[in-house]
Amino acid sequence: MITPAQVKLWFGYACQQMQGVVQACVYLGEPDKGPFKLFDTFSESFTHSELIHSNIDAAMKRRKSVVTRVDVDQSENQSRQLRAVNAARPVTDISSKNHLVSTPLLIDRQLYGAVSIEFQHEPAAGTQDFLSQVENAVGWLRFLSTIDSDSYASSEDAALALQVTARALSEDVSTAAATSVVTELATRLSCERVSIGFREGRELKLYALSHSARYQGRQNLIKRIEVAIDEAVDQKETLVYPATETSTCLLQAHEELARHHGGGHICTVPLIHRDEVTGGVIFERDATAGEFTPDTIELCEQLAAFFAPILEYRRLNDRPLPAKAKEVLKTGASSIFGRGYLGLKFTLAISGLILVLLTFMHWDYRVSANSVLEGTVERVITAPEAGYIKNAPARPGDLVEAAQTLATLDDRDLQLEKLKWTGKRKQVSKEYREALASRDRTQIGILRAQLDQAKAQIEILDKKLERTVITAPIGGVIVSGDFTRALGSPVERGQILYKVSPLDDYRVLLDVDESDVAELKVGMQGELTLSAAAEDTYEIIVEKITPVSVPGEGANYFQVEASLVETPAFLRPGMQGVGKITIGERRLLWIWTHKLVDWLRLQLWSWW
Repeated sequence: MITPAQVKLWFGYACQQMQGVVQACVYLGEPDKGPFKLFDTFSESFTHSELIHSNIDAAMKRRKSVVTRVDVDQSENQSRQLRAVNAARPVTDISSKNHLVSTPLLIDRQLYGAVSIEFQHEPAAGTQDFLSQVENAVGWLRFLSTIDSDSYASSEDAALALQVTARALSEDVSTAAATSVVTELATRLSCERVSIGFREGRELKLYALSHSARYQGRQNLIKRIEVAIDEAVDQKETLVYPATETSTCLLQAHEELARHHGGGHICTVPLIHRDEVTGGVIFERDATAGEFTPDTIELCEQLAAFFAPILEYRRLNDRPLPAKAKEVLKTGASSIFGRGYLGLKFTLAISGLILVLLTFMHWDYRVSANSVLEGTVERVITAPEAGYIKNAPARPGDLVEAAQTLATLDDRDLQLEKLKWTGKRKQVSKEYREALASRDRTQIGILRAQLDQAKAQIEILDKKLERTVITAPIGGVIVSGDFTRALGSPVERGQILYKVSPLDDYRVLLDVDESDVAELKVGMQGELTLSAAAEDTYEIIVEKITPVSVPGEGANYFQVEASLVETPAFLRPGMQGVGKITIGERRLLWIWTHKLVDWLRLQLWSWW
């Protein structure tokens, strides 16, 4: 039940809180009967417009919101022209039009009237933005209707209740809403600090602290606040510290909180939802703010009773998925075994029939694995000497012939070294002939040794110069090695430069998951589909199963080697695809669930 006083209070506050309100009016009447007459407004010229009356009537008849565009002429004497639009469509095509939102006041499924609010046009806002503001404001009125109008001593207390409701409903996250509520309470009730805590299982946890969205670093304060709230929750009584002479309640935790954190006066109110104590709110004042009078304590209790269901509902809605799943399972069980829900029961019966069919139906079971194509033979070409790349025209994918040049190394240093030893050989030869002419046996022996050394060095340099030209040992395709953009880069002796594989013989390497490798045997047949030719399949035969696992992508794999029955001409080493090895017929349900069942068995075994 909503009273005119509550509507007047709500209407004034709502128009102040909503952004961009130009003018507004509200109509009230006897619930569901009428007549509905003008109750309050911002402007007489606005409310007496026939256009507003038509929108109010449409909203009350349809019991749904109506959004219109208002085209206002420059002259004040000219009437406004309204063009109705669907409330679900944003208005973007007319840039100079205000938005008029008319919403029925439905409380407990009874129509009390309607409210019509004109918003100033904003280019960045759409119809839904203004509509959501009005519908949220009507939600505040619904919660305000749950308050007993005689329970508040003044309109200021009722305004505070309405503002607290708006805070509780305006935020997107429950923790932010709770923080906004306690901050508003602390400001309006002259409190140094207001805190809210909720039960989580058997423990009470602090949920929000006024003027602070982050309080994790204040562990001592948090612990004492939680103990103080829990003290009131356990006794299911409103606790006030310092206690009166007639009080018989335990206040040990409140005394600890006041002594260590400067709260001269404390009032703690339990939060009750559906006849259960779900938490509590604690109000703290310093000595200068004064004690909590009976009227203030009653106001705190009434406010707590007012916002407790809102915050509790939002907190439950923001629970983690496991908690929600538990509640859904409980509801689902009652739906299955209880009355009604024929559609659900029919669906479950069909699902059970399908499960039975899958249990007895057999299908070919095949083990799938990622595959790569490799040459049966792969020749590695390494750098014969340390040096620098002079020229490297060969690239991966090139077809090469045997003895074809793949790259050359820089030979300038070798040429200079050869030139040096050639000159030395000529000099030693000349000295050797002179020694022969003079018949100096000692000198002849020394020069002959030096001449042999020079010849040997020249032969070594010739061999090294020959090896600066790197050639393909066999004909085939270059699998790896690309130095076309690395000319001048150094290479070390023995460094792998290229890999060449022939084109007439391939093998297929399959990475089989360790959970499936036990099903495979040598000689089994299967199919291979390559990414380069997804429309074709090629027969393969398992040749070898490597008994060593290789980790990769979060699992262990065994490499299984298979051969192709036919070798198409377009195949190239390195092609990837998916291979499937046929194991035999198994039950279809087993095919779909055996991996999950094996995983569950392993987990259960590890736990026990």
